Amino acid sequence: MAAFRFRLAAVLRYRSRLSEEKQEQLQALERAKEQVGEEIQRQEQMIIQQAKDMEEQQGKIVSALDLRLQGDFSQHASQRIREQSKLLAIVQSRIEEKRQEVAQADQEVKSLERLRARLSERHRQEENSEEQKALDEIGQRQYYEKQRA
Repeated sequence: MAAFRFRLAAVLRYRSRLSEEKQEQLQALERAKEQVGEEIQRQEQMIIQQAKDMEEQQGKIVSALDLRLQGDFSQHASQRIREQSKLLAIVQSRIEEKRQEVAQADQEVKSLERLRARLSERHRQEENSEEQKALDEIGQRQYYEKQRA
């Protein structure tokens, strides 16, 4: 009997490749989420540092221009944090979508692998059955030859 050949091997390879690509895309989204989170933290640290600087200046004479620049800086940093937070929410929703896609792709690959395993086992059983039939036939021939002699 011929060796086992899974007829859907090309489909299995294709789906495995798709699953790997989706995993890579998910990892890229996770990295983007990290970067946005780091940017938010950096902006928050800048605001905290500015507040500390303003506390140190308390009681000192500060020009109106410096106060305005500090206010503008705080406002700009706060706006940037809000924008980054919105971006973070978008990235998070994309991550959830991609996780579902990855789970679906993995399920498709696993179902094909289970099919391959079942067909391989069936093929092995058929081979064993044919081998047993051949051995039985050989045994019967030898028995009949001994009976004739």
